[in-house]
Amino acid sequence: MLGTDRPIERGTEGGVDAPRVARAFRERVLPCGVETVHRLEAATTAKLSEVRRLETVPDEEFPSAFRATGMGVVSARAHSAALVRETPARVVREILYGSRVGRFGPAELPELADRLVGAPAGVRRDLAAELMHAAAPDRISLLARWVWNPGRRTGILGEFGGSPPETYPGTHARLAEVRLALDALGFRSTTFVAVDVLLALTYAGRLGEAVDRSFQGGGIERLLPGAVPLATIVLGVRRRLRDADR
Repeated sequence: MLGTDRPIERGTEGGVDAPRVARAFRERVLPCGVETVHRLEAATTAKLSEVRRLETVPDEEFPSAFRATGMGVVSARAHSAALVRETPARVVREILYGSRVGRFGPAELPELADRLVGAPAGVRRDLAAELMHAAAPDRISLLARWVWNPGRRTGILGEFGGSPPETYPGTHARLAEVRLALDALGFRSTTFVAVDVLLALTYAGRLGEAVDRSFQGGGIERLLPGAVPLATIVLGVRRRLRDADR
C-alpha cells in the first residue's frame, strides 16, 4: 500500500472543518493549475466509467477488463492476476449492479469485499470500494484504506478535521461534508470525483513532506515523483496522464 500509513492528528469534534478543506484546496489543488486539475478529474471519471463497464462487458473480455481494474488500485496491482483467476465474474457484476441500483451502500463494504477472492482482506476491501464508487460515483464516495481506515485510524481524511469516523457509513458521510465544502469553494462536481482529486493531491503532498523530513535534503527525496505524478498513481490514472507533471 502506497503511503505513510500513520495516524492523522485529530481535528475538531463534529465533522469536517471547512477552513481546513479550504486550506488544502488552496495549497494542494490550486498550485497545480486549472488545466492539470481538469485533466485529473477527466481521467478519474474515465477510469470509473471503465470500471462500470465490467457489469456488461462480454464474458470473453471480462478477464482483461477486470485485470485493468485491479491494476488501477494501488494495493491490488500485485494481486491482479490472482483476483482475475479466482473471483467469478458474477461476483464483480453483482457488486456493481447492487451498488448502482442502491441495494448496496457503504455499510455493506466489508461483506462485499469478502465475496472477492485472490488477495489479502485489506486489498479486497480496497478493490470492493473502487467497484462501489465506480458504480455510483454520484452517491458513493471512495472508501479505500488510503482515504480512511476505520480499523487502524489512518488515512488522509483526518487531514480535514473532525473526530475520526468509526464506520464506513460514517466515513462516507464525512466525505460528503468535504464535497459540500468544495462546492462552496467553487470546486463543484456532480459526483465525488472532485473529492477524489482533493484527497489524492493532499495525500501526495503529505507523503512528499514526510520524505523531505525523513531524509532532510540528502538527495534521495529527488527519486520521489512530484505531487501530481503521485496523485495519478494513487488515483490509478497514471497511464492516462503520463505527462501530467510536464
